[in-house]
Amino acid sequence: MLEEGLWKTLGDLLKRYGVVDKFREQLVVVEWDMEAPPAARKARPLYVKDKILYLGVPSHALAQELHLQKEKIVKELRRRGYDIQDLRFSVMPPETPPVSVPLKIAITPDDETWARKALEGQELPPRLRDRMVALLAAARARERAMLAAGACKCRACGATYFGDGDICPICYVEETDA
Repeated sequence: MLEEGLWKTLGDLLKRYGVVDKFREQLVVVEWDMEAPPAARKARPLYVKDKILYLGVPSHALAQELHLQKEKIVKELRRRGYDIQDLRFSVMPPETPPVSVPLKIAITPDDETWARKALEGQELPPRLRDRMVALLAAARARERAMLAAGACKCRACGATYFGDGDICPICYVEETDA
């Protein structure tokens, strides 16, 4: 019964801050490997913004081919329950292979202190606050481990990523579309 109350509180909190709608909007990115229409399987989903799905493609030829099939792909995604109204394609270099050495993530007391300060002023139930502190501390420790393993920090948004250049793939698309 207590667990149900926690999930209800968490659900209400997520709805209040609009996180549920944002998550639902981005779901197509997460489920792309299973849900992509056959014609679009070689594209890499980047993000959804204003019901537009941004896709990275490895070549101009594929971008043109998918552009010609855009209406069909959007219809198929909508049939599968995704609220997508348009597609945008950006030619991007092939994805960098994942780091072959596992990251050594060590959460420090400083990470936990930082996480508690980040949540100051938020009215959260104690157990949820503890979980959020753990999550934020782990994210900070992961970022530190990624940087130690050679990752970069995006000059535009501050995200940590593995790859070349000084801008992450999402900001790269936004800059080239602007």
